[in-house]
Amino acid sequence: IHVFTVDLETTNTDVFLDIRDRVSESSNEEGLLGLAFDPKYSTNGHFYVYYSASSPRRSVLSRFSVNDSDPNTADLSSETIILEIPQPYKNHNGGQIAFGPDGYLYVGLGDGGSSGDPMGNAQNISTLLGTILRIDVSGVSENKNYRIPLDNPFVGIKGAREEIWAYGLRNPWRFSFD
Repeated sequence: IHVFTVDLETTNTDVFLDIRDRVSESSNEEGLLGLAFDPKYSTNGHFYVYYSASSPRRSVLSRFSVNDSDPNTADLSSETIILEIPQPYKNHNGGQIAFGPDGYLYVGLGDGGSSGDPMGNAQNISTLLGTILRIDVSGVSENKNYRIPLDNPFVGIKGAREEIWAYGLRNPWRFSFD
């Protein structure tokens, strides 16, 4: 990720974040898949990334902070892993993350891949695969670096992952709010 600076004579770029050592690019659908700046970035310096990792294969949602001494670089040591999701295959990892108008973080997760969703993940509310998650990253809860909004549709449903906002999705690599 680069920061662009433009003056009357030149355009320069500086590296803002380089996490190539953490990101798996072994497949054409893996890599750094999402980036979202916290709605309060100007005061808290937090931003979130969603990337593929290996050994074992998984998707990682992390929070980083901007470097205190240089606002044009990230503090690599500030990574806090919010969520790790095992990925059975190298495709259909989803990828977009975005803050909604409600201030919650939405995360698009593919069904885990292969042809035809062989594990039936997209129709299974006990897995995070094949979903869009909705989580509150403004605080922590017991054993998690996020909270689950109480009005998520599967809160209190036995066997369901309460982070799920929508399910039955093949590979939500982009979405928008209307």
